[in-house]
Amino acid sequence: MATIDRYYFHVCTDGARRRGVDVDHLLRAAGIAPAQLHDPTWRGDVDAMARLVRSIWRALGDEYMGYTAHAMPLGAFAFACEVALAGPSVADGLRRAIRFYNLASQDIHTVAHDSHDRLAIAVRFAEPQRDPTRYFSEFWLIIWHRLACWLAGETVPMLEARFDYPRPDGYFEEFKYLFPCPRVFDADDRAIAMDAHALRAPVRRSRDELAEMLRDAPLAMMSIPASDRTLSRKVRLMLAQDPALGADGVAQALTFHPDTLRRRLRSEGSSLTTIRENVRRDAATRALAGTGRSVEAIAAALGYAEPRSFTRAFHAWTGMSPSRYRARHGVGQGVELSA
Repeated sequence: MATIDRYYFHVCTDGARRRGVDVDHLLRAAGIAPAQLHDPTWRGDVDAMARLVRSIWRALGDEYMGYTAHAMPLGAFAFACEVALAGPSVADGLRRAIRFYNLASQDIHTVAHDSHDRLAIAVRFAEPQRDPTRYFSEFWLIIWHRLACWLAGETVPMLEARFDYPRPDGYFEEFKYLFPCPRVFDADDRAIAMDAHALRAPVRRSRDELAEMLRDAPLAMMSIPASDRTLSRKVRLMLAQDPALGADGVAQALTFHPDTLRRRLRSEGSSLTTIRENVRRDAATRALAGTGRSVEAIAAALGYAEPRSFTRAFHAWTGMSPSRYRARHGVGQGVELSA
C-alpha cells in the first residue's frame, strides 16, 4: 500500500486545530499515535490518511475540513459523485460536479477550461489565508484528478500542474509524486491539466461501484497514480516500451491466454485496443513536437504498416495531420517544461 509523509498528516489537521478540535483525539481515532507525527522517519499508509480525513469530516461536520469560512455539509462529495456519474463522458461528469460545488459554496471557485488536447481545472479560494500551507488547495486539485481516474476506470494522464506560489522545497519529494507531471511554480493560477482525449471516454462506473467507493471515501481518491497496480497500467507500460507489440506478445509476456487478457482488461473498463491507441497517440504527439524524426519513421516505430494509416489515425486523435501538428506544436513553438 502507498505511504504518505508525516508532513501531510500534520497539515491536514490544521483546519480542525484552528476550530478548537482535539487533534490528538482525531489522530488516535484514525489509528495514528500522535507521537508518530514527530518522528522524521515515519510514514503513514493511505488507509490511515483516509481514516483521518473522515474523522475530521465528522468532527467538524465539514467536508472542507475547516479551511473555508463556511462548512461544506457531509454528503456533498457523495452527491457530487452521483451527479458526475450521470455524465455521458468523464469530462462532462467533472463539469457537472464542478457546477454543483460552485452552486453549493462560494468559498472555493472551481473552473474547467477546455482546449483541444487538454482540460484544465483551476481553483481559487475566496479566503486563501485560511489555508496558509496550501494543503487543502492541493488536496482539492488532486481530488479532481482522482475523480477523473475513477470515472474513467483507468489513470488519466496529468499533463501539467501550475501553482501561484514558489516550489515547496520542504516537501517537494512527496509533492512531485502527487503531481506526476511537469510543474510550474510562481504561475498566475493554481490548476492542473489532464489529457482531454482520455476524458472524452464514457463514464465506466456503475451505481453499485459508486456505493462501494463511497463506503471507503475518500480512500479511492487518495491513491497515487504511480502506485496503480491494475493490469491496464501494466499493459500500458509494456506498450509504451514497444507500441508495435501484438496482442499475443502482450499476453505471452504477462503469462495470460489472449482471451483471459481481454476479459481481465474488460473487467477494468479497458481494452488492449484502447490502451494501444492511447499509447500511440501520446508517443506520436511527443515525437512530432519534440523530435525531428520523419512521419514515416514515427509511423514505423509505432507499428503502422504504412504512413497513410498512421496519418488517418492521427487525424482522428487530434483533428489535424501530423505535419500540421508539428508546425503548431513542434520545438520552437513553445516552452517545453521538465518534470
